[in-house]
Amino acid sequence: MHENLTRRWALYAHERNWGDRTAFHADGRAWTFAEVFAGAARTATGYRSRGLRPGDRVLLALPDSVELVWCLLGAWQAGLVAIPVNVQMSRDDLSRDVRTAEAALVVADPETAGWLLPDAVEAGVLSAADPSGEFAAGGDAPALAMFTSGTTGVPRLCFFRHRDLGAPDLGGLPVGPESVGLSLSRMYFVGGLSASVLTTLATGQVAVLSRPRATPAEAVRLVGRHRVSVLFAQPSFLARMLLEPGGPDALGGVRLVLCAGEVLTARLRAQLVPILGNRLLNIYGATEIGGIAFGAPAAHSSPSAVGMPLPGKPVRVLDAGGRELPRGDRGELNVFVPLGTRGVERCSRGPDVVTDVWWPTGDLASVDDDGVVHVHGRLDDVEVVGGQNVVPAEVERLLERHPGVLEAAVSSVRRPAGDTSLRAYVVTTAEQSEKDVLADELVELARSELSWYKVPQDVVWLEALPRNANGKLLRRVLRERGGQFA
Repeated sequence: MHENLTRRWALYAHERNWGDRTAFHADGRAWTFAEVFAGAARTATGYRSRGLRPGDRVLLALPDSVELVWCLLGAWQAGLVAIPVNVQMSRDDLSRDVRTAEAALVVADPETAGWLLPDAVEAGVLSAADPSGEFAAGGDAPALAMFTSGTTGVPRLCFFRHRDLGAPDLGGLPVGPESVGLSLSRMYFVGGLSASVLTTLATGQVAVLSRPRATPAEAVRLVGRHRVSVLFAQPSFLARMLLEPGGPDALGGVRLVLCAGEVLTARLRAQLVPILGNRLLNIYGATEIGGIAFGAPAAHSSPSAVGMPLPGKPVRVLDAGGRELPRGDRGELNVFVPLGTRGVERCSRGPDVVTDVWWPTGDLASVDDDGVVHVHGRLDDVEVVGGQNVVPAEVERLLERHPGVLEAAVSSVRRPAGDTSLRAYVVTTAEQSEKDVLADELVELARSELSWYKVPQDVVWLEALPRNANGKLLRRVLRERGGQFA
């Protein structure tokens, strides 16, 4: 059951006669399942011809493309550990990931990470070899290592074994051979890899791959051109799509929209639910443990509601002393997981995999009387103002209710007198001449509904909130900005 991952998927496609079916749309043409597995077999030979042996690591500095799919499947066929990375990062950050991976080989794309060459090899060179019919052992052997988002510090590598990378649990969702999927989350992110590659191999869907990172305008175009029926994206990307000409109509024509990677704000929820209804699903999870809960925002009145825990992953909420709290009380969410992968700071120290454990998520959450999980923010996001703890998400949700606010974030700021208070960072559609009035309105809104220590003292306007490549808010960047006297 847990043989080599690529062999498993190749046999699965063969049994269903998918060979001549389209698996991917990329670079202006369609690629069949047969072409995908043939490219993987050639790439496996290319790896072996360079002396790589099972267990060696290969870092893939490639954009989303058929070549990346070949390099992933070819690495698994040869028993290697594939490590996809974000090629849109700065040179310093990508260099850091290269050092962390400690890879035996780096595969790079000349257009996006050409500075890594000639120490690296191009994917096209690897795939020019003769195809191999040999498959390395699978099972408990590591197959994939993925970087965490790094929102709370240096990104770490989480390992997944051949046996762990099965078909995503789609819970009866309308995904299959008649579906066309587009993931706006890239394949170096576990959700993007699952949406683009694993779901395609498991269900026979056609996946649309975009070599350059899609802009919101390009995403609208791709949805229309390929008649996308299943869309996967971060909430902040969906918000930007709504601002594009034809964006609301494009989203409205999609059969299923899955959002993950960050909090679905109350404002965006209020915009999307009238367009999509129950076709909008919110997924809550983490790289280290996979999905935790998911549900349709339209089914819940509270914007903090995520949904029901996934089957086989019961949850509980604990206080700071480790005691389980009753329904409705807020504390740290813990989830019982069959598999958890603890990230390592150096790839040679992995894998670090645990099974059947209660996993602390670090999220401030509650579970209501119906068993629905509500997420209120990160425990490490707590700010201290006047000796009182403030959960930023509570303030942010209130500010985003204002029609002039697209996005909002708050953090504490040291003032010249030595005291600390909150500052709001806001993205708005308002004109410059309107911003002073809007700032007063936001402060007054907070003052009317929140305790004094939760009220922002001032507002700073931003073109966009600082986020990492996965769309998660980099609150530490705001804290660093406010760490000086202001």
